[in-house]
Amino acid sequence: MKQILILEDNELTRNKLVKILKDIEERIEIFAFSTQEEALGFALTHRIDLFLVDIILRPKERNDFSGIRFVEKIKECPSCGMAEVVFITSLAGLEVELLHRVHCYDYIEKPIDEERVKRIVREVLDKGEKASKLPERIYFRNDGISYPVDVAEIRYVVYQNRVLSIYTGEECIEIANLPLKKFLEQVRDSVFLSPVKGTAVNISYIESVDYVNQFIYLKDIKEPVCMGSVLKKRFRSEYEKYVRRGYK
Repeated sequence: MKQILILEDNELTRNKLVKILKDIEERIEIFAFSTQEEALGFALTHRIDLFLVDIILRPKERNDFSGIRFVEKIKECPSCGMAEVVFITSLAGLEVELLHRVHCYDYIEKPIDEERVKRIVREVLDKGEKASKLPERIYFRNDGISYPVDVAEIRYVVYQNRVLSIYTGEECIEIANLPLKKFLEQVRDSVFLSPVKGTAVNISYIESVDYVNQFIYLKDIKEPVCMGSVLKKRFRSEYEKYVRRGYK
């Protein structure tokens, strides 16, 4: 299911965009907002595939480019920073220059051309389908620097003292202020199960599980991962369910 977020202050335009998107295909979830604050709060906690953003969200304010500022903020967000952006604009002058500055995919001029909207959205979704066939990758920001991590390389993660430690076969990557829950929201294809609070293991790397002594042994990791008494029963149920399905 693809998720598209619309940020448009004009109700008529917003409703028209929603109607157009619903006509494209059934596998689209649409979230429409009129204010930057509401849209940003939603975007930071969801994985959005495409943003349709009006450049001028406060038309009564002189030289308003709040839509541009909204996009600059979401570009810094690990969960949606790689999503495509299509701007909505009533002018094709200075806006076009700004579009290139924030690396948007394209723009739609007002009044809205239904066929142009459908063509652009289909292009983005088709592009996403092709990209989804590549190895799953998530992006992190640390000290102002963005860098990718292949999910398939992650053995397990631990969130402690406001730091998420990501253990791969070769290194440990530490990301400040990224809770485990938000990390798991970004993962689509791999399965991570939690044996103890604050920890999640990639079941693809589980070699064996010692339920008596409460240890999990992972490939390429010398020290076992501890299992908590509270989550032991749920972990066992979920893990064995995936094993029966032949996931591993």
